[in-house]
Amino acid sequence: MQQATVVEDAIATYLPSEVVYFDGSSAILPQDYVLKEGNLRLFVPKSKIGDVVNAMENAGFHEEKMESKEEKYSLVMKIYNIWDLHVRIYPDGFIDSHFEVSREYLEHLNYETIPSIYEPFEFYRTAYNKLHIFDAVAKKWIKEVRSNYLVTLNPPNALTQWKPISVIAGVLAGIGFIAYALSRLDKGEVSEN
Repeated sequence: MQQATVVEDAIATYLPSEVVYFDGSSAILPQDYVLKEGNLRLFVPKSKIGDVVNAMENAGFHEEKMESKEEKYSLVMKIYNIWDLHVRIYPDGFIDSHFEVSREYLEHLNYETIPSIYEPFEFYRTAYNKLHIFDAVAKKWIKEVRSNYLVTLNPPNALTQWKPISVIAGVLAGIGFIAYALSRLDKGEVSEN
């Protein structure tokens, strides 16, 4: 099985290119097609979702705030220095996943991602050892992957950690609040009745 590799902070992964479906038909999937997250999806039976989540958490994944209400689990693991592997598991058993710049950096918000098919399976196969890939556009299950694309995502030119910025902003806001409060000092008047 093909797995992601890293060369000087770039991340490379394999994505299916030539496939055979269970109905006997075959296709060569365009690279831009497989690079669109959600076109090729993993699947585990609903009864195995809990086991898959436990296996992934035991491997080092942690839960993150869910980005949509449709997700049942949103799992993230820091992988290969600056990258995160983000895995979304839905109540129906479908799984979407991608590599992204780590949430530690501001670039996480707008930098490109690449889908991940084989890597999540490597983490959950101890709980469910069958690889199901669904072509969501063709609405067909993939029976065989004959060849793969090697896809590389280069790191951003610069990385900006957001935590130091937020600490500095918090300190400056606190100093500003204290300065404002001190500027409002006045002599109080007590009335005697």
